[in-house]
Amino acid sequence: MRRGRRRGRRIFGLIALCLLVLIVLPVAGVETACRAPAAAERAPAVGKYGIAEPDYARPTSNSVLSYPEWYIVYAYQDFAAVLQQGDEHSFRYLTSIGDYWTSLCAVNREAGGSEIGEKVMLYVIGDSFTAEMAIKGAYETTFGWLTASIRGGTKTVEDELALWVAQDYADFVGQWPWYQYSFWKQVRRLWSLPLSDRTSTLRSVERHLALGLEWSVKSVYAQLIGAGAGLSDTPREIESVIGGIDRAQLSSIPDLVIIRAIADDKWLVRTPRYDAFTRTMLALAAAGGQIYEIAGNERIFVTVRAPDQSAGDALSGARKLFSDPIQSRPGWRRLGEESPVATLADAIREAQGRGIEIEHIYDY
Repeated sequence: MRRGRRRGRRIFGLIALCLLVLIVLPVAGVETACRAPAAAERAPAVGKYGIAEPDYARPTSNSVLSYPEWYIVYAYQDFAAVLQQGDEHSFRYLTSIGDYWTSLCAVNREAGGSEIGEKVMLYVIGDSFTAEMAIKGAYETTFGWLTASIRGGTKTVEDELALWVAQDYADFVGQWPWYQYSFWKQVRRLWSLPLSDRTSTLRSVERHLALGLEWSVKSVYAQLIGAGAGLSDTPREIESVIGGIDRAQLSSIPDLVIIRAIADDKWLVRTPRYDAFTRTMLALAAAGGQIYEIAGNERIFVTVRAPDQSAGDALSGARKLFSDPIQSRPGWRRLGEESPVATLADAIREAQGRGIEIEHIYDY
């Protein structure tokens, strides 16, 4: 009995050690190998139009540091796209983990050391994402793969629900915090399905157990994170200086509110943040407008999706920070580039003319 207990403690200790390494190693790697030189520290954003509205100017580093969190959104979108063609075991979980940390390495070099709190948050969500992908990958590429192989090519109703939830969740997190998603609602929907599916009873039961456990754990975790996030006063709007088109044209752009005119036919405007910000800026560029300043900043981080053959030439005048393959789109890459704000609208129009897709413009 004592020997069994000692063996159990050793196994538990080994698992705890592996988890500790999993958590600490990537953080230590980023902080040692991916630090910005002292000369790269960024000056606070002040703007050049004398705008004194509260909360107008925001730290320049907020733009690049927002990418790793968005990468997780893209990973879920890739996961949903992979499920449209296959099963969970087809997704490259380790690749997603590696891409998160290498992208954080790239943007950490640009951000400098001023945003400590933001980077701590990125380490926490990075460790959570790593643990989720590692556990899910280990299960889906073994037992999940086995039940899918026995099932054959026709998906069960549980598989179809998993695909729907993956797509719904990927759409949701594009604009709203992930912890506001109702995982518990999906658990109830799952358990309302019959436990036996004529396609494959084994797969049906296995998906009930696997998905039910996954979504239940996420539901509890989301409530805990949401309770803490409820104390945050993170703004959901941002202000910019734009122009190049008249007031009537500006007024026709969805989600754009004109605050006041500024000298030389420029306008101070307010827009939503996140995905809606990207849509609004793309609509402005499509209308022939110009962007002069965003939240007091003169440069901004952008990701684009481009065919491999054009991956070395995306936004004119921008500086490329990284380039990664896109799992769900073979032959395409995601490029992270920092662009001058003043040339962004022209660069968008030129890139779109070459078939390059503007994925996201990262606000502050």
